[in-house]
Amino acid sequence: MSLKSEQLHIAVAGVGHWGPNLIRNFYTSKRSHITAVCDQDAKRLELIKSAYPDIEVTTSFDDLIKDDKVDAIVIATPTETHFELARQSLAAGKHVFVEKPIATSKQECDDLLDLARLKKLHLFVGHVFVYNAGIRAVKKYIESQELGSIYYVNLTRTNLGPIRTDVNAFWDLAPHDISILNYWFPDKPVTVNAVGAVYLNKGVEDTVYATYRYATGMIANIHTSWLHPRKVREITVVGEKKMIVWNDMDLNHPIKVYDKNITFTKDEDQLIDTFSSFHASIHEGDTLLPKIRLNEPLKAECEAFLDVVLNGNDSYSSGFHGAHVVNAMLAAENSILSAGQEVEIDYSIGD
Repeated sequence: MSLKSEQLHIAVAGVGHWGPNLIRNFYTSKRSHITAVCDQDAKRLELIKSAYPDIEVTTSFDDLIKDDKVDAIVIATPTETHFELARQSLAAGKHVFVEKPIATSKQECDDLLDLARLKKLHLFVGHVFVYNAGIRAVKKYIESQELGSIYYVNLTRTNLGPIRTDVNAFWDLAPHDISILNYWFPDKPVTVNAVGAVYLNKGVEDTVYATYRYATGMIANIHTSWLHPRKVREITVVGEKKMIVWNDMDLNHPIKVYDKNITFTKDEDQLIDTFSSFHASIHEGDTLLPKIRLNEPLKAECEAFLDVVLNGNDSYSSGFHGAHVVNAMLAAENSILSAGQEVEIDYSIGD
């Protein structure tokens, strides 16, 4: 259901780490008007009120869902609250923008998708990296076949802190990378092996390695950690013909395309195939630094949400996309609990 109006009236729940950024983008957009903001921390609300005097503030989420002027609710609260706040918002007839992950269980994802469908409302998930200009540029390289068949993808997302207690490092960081993989490739991974280690808080993995396998033979390895000396946001895509690296920390050249590959040729003079009859040929060509017009991904994401609700546009951040990310997350969690055994990914939700 789309609104036949030019401006969306929005309420925002949560003004911790990410909420103020969402408020800024929706406040400055000509297509949205922030009616109210909610948080349990009165001091945080005072800061919002001082910056935006015309926005109403409240410590009660009920005030948002009962406000008839509110068309949509943006949820930027701790992960464990996403499902319940999104459920209440949809039940009250509000469109929902919820930060990743959409929920933490299959049943919760199903319930939200069913409720949004029943109420004919839009459910949008904050997978901000699919709106990143560099990530979108890499997708074009993959789809153009310039890299050839993709052998594997290595994704690293590390930093020193912040340490969370509500979710582990994988649930905190990996949804970004899984959403990127699902955006880049038409096929979703079928199995995963994952291991995690706990060094700081009992029962909360601060370092996780997960390897996803695809039916095509491609693998994708994700490394997430809060216990690392450097903040790294880097993805390497190794193809049959070329290789590409996306580095979110490099503002000048976020993408580098390497004209490198290895091919094997057979010695036709030998009648019997042996190891020595095949020769590896290493090709090392130029490194291309494409010019990427950097954008503010969060602004693009907020505008995409407005396009969805106001105009009925499709997006890469629908509730179904969000559920598919949770599918992959839950399988990795089960693998960690089974000491790294390979686990099939259940796609019975979000289809």
